[in-house]
Amino acid sequence: MSNPARQDKSPDAIIIGAGHNGLATATVLARNGQRVLVLEKNHYVGGMGGTREILKGCRNEVGASCLFPLSKEIRDYFDFENNGVELIPLPVMAVNLTGATGRPLIFYKNPFKLALGILREFGFGSMLGFVRFMKFCQYPAHVLDRFTARKAPRNLDELIADAPTPEKRQQLELAFRGSAMDIIDKFFPDRIAHRELRASLAFAAVQATFKGPYTAGSGMCLIYTMAQEGSGGLMQRVRGGMGKLSESLVQQIEQHGGEVRLKQRVKKILVENGRAVGVELKNGEQLFAGTVISNLDKPATFNHLLAEHPLQQAVQEKVDGFEHRGAFVHMLFKLKGLPDYGEHLKKLNKIACAKFGGAMVIDVDDLQASYEACKKGELPDKVPVAFQFPTVMDSSLAPEGYHIASAYGFYFPCDADKSQRGKLRDRMGEMIINHISLHMPNFRELIVDKAIFSSDHFATMEGATNGDWTHGLLHPEQMVGDRCLLEGAGHTTPIQNLFLCGASCHPGPGVTFLPGYNCAHEVMAHAGQNKDISSTVATERAA
Repeated sequence: MSNPARQDKSPDAIIIGAGHNGLATATVLARNGQRVLVLEKNHYVGGMGGTREILKGCRNEVGASCLFPLSKEIRDYFDFENNGVELIPLPVMAVNLTGATGRPLIFYKNPFKLALGILREFGFGSMLGFVRFMKFCQYPAHVLDRFTARKAPRNLDELIADAPTPEKRQQLELAFRGSAMDIIDKFFPDRIAHRELRASLAFAAVQATFKGPYTAGSGMCLIYTMAQEGSGGLMQRVRGGMGKLSESLVQQIEQHGGEVRLKQRVKKILVENGRAVGVELKNGEQLFAGTVISNLDKPATFNHLLAEHPLQQAVQEKVDGFEHRGAFVHMLFKLKGLPDYGEHLKKLNKIACAKFGGAMVIDVDDLQASYEACKKGELPDKVPVAFQFPTVMDSSLAPEGYHIASAYGFYFPCDADKSQRGKLRDRMGEMIINHISLHMPNFRELIVDKAIFSSDHFATMEGATNGDWTHGLLHPEQMVGDRCLLEGAGHTTPIQNLFLCGASCHPGPGVTFLPGYNCAHEVMAHAGQNKDISSTVATERAA
């Protein structure tokens, strides 16, 4: 992926990490005339939004597996569908299942079909509660501002204080600092009639945060999950896997003269006179540029790549104060057939695309108990699972006659003693298979091959601190403006000419491309005030 014509020229910007945000930053800069060099330690691009062969003959995703909302500005700018990406709509975006006797909750793409399905399966009260719940989410989601491009976020206290009425302020306090169940109880109070809806929404609230559904602050993750961007709020698959998005950006970068180098591990960021001037690779090679941009999270950037250049105490305390945990086990499966739903769910076998994926959830009290067990370093008694059979929608991901599946199980005791985590991981893997088999009895017999990853693997493979794919859990105190290191800037750091472009920045995790896109614009605004940064660095080094 090199561009020989420019190997003799120092780049304007070096981007560390070819995850989708790093590539988004590089694409924007390259389009605007900057010479960019992206350095990636792995042999593939996309990071936790990449696709590669893990199980023989398959294209597997270790990380993101569905494309969620993209803002209109992002869709128009990167124009993926005219740059080699084919998106697959999902008529059934998810099927959520609760226990051996629970009624299935089917999330149809069509909103009227979704409402009608809830009405038929759960009754008028549940449908009305769901409509009111979605309406409740609209205002805090708007304040959270998850999909606005090129805008530095404000901190949470200011956003709440600026609410136009006391009622709105109370709503934001509940949404951002209350528990998920504080919200869910308002709209689905009946533990029996609303059981499945309560369980599904509680699970949605805890997947990107180290909290239980009754824990204060878990409401933030629920609002974040439910935030949508108009019609773009619908899930889609990417044909050939999520990595196709990053591969498209690589092509765009190279078309504009940029370069992406694989198997290039950065050892440290070089700093002179308080400003970043380049990087040193593991092999000792030094590369210089006017701007250095890290797609890694804050601890990985400042405590490792910049270990020789400590920050001021207040900034260092903020970096160290961000909570990073990966309380999950991720499994991949190669199957010799597509499993069937069991007798209690047999009607799902007749619904087109109902086997694509969704969640196998547990009752909210059990979910809280699982979190409490995880905190103590123990395996939970019950494991909720997010599952997917991608080949239902895209047969190209597996050899003919085979299917692939993926599953995330929560909560894995990621703080247990490291010597015990391998055994705990394997035991939890069996619990995940058992849970899937509860709803699909022939699942286990169809397994040809499997792979299992815990947060320890994500830490090693992707450089994510403690395997945390969110680059900073979705806790109220580390979201919106509080996610930034400098007030009024989304990506600028205390070290001159060093920027952050990954999910550690606002608006956070998810394949939205916004952190990378926004970072590039902040870099260009900075360069507008320092037009000769790269030439100045080169001149000083020559002298």
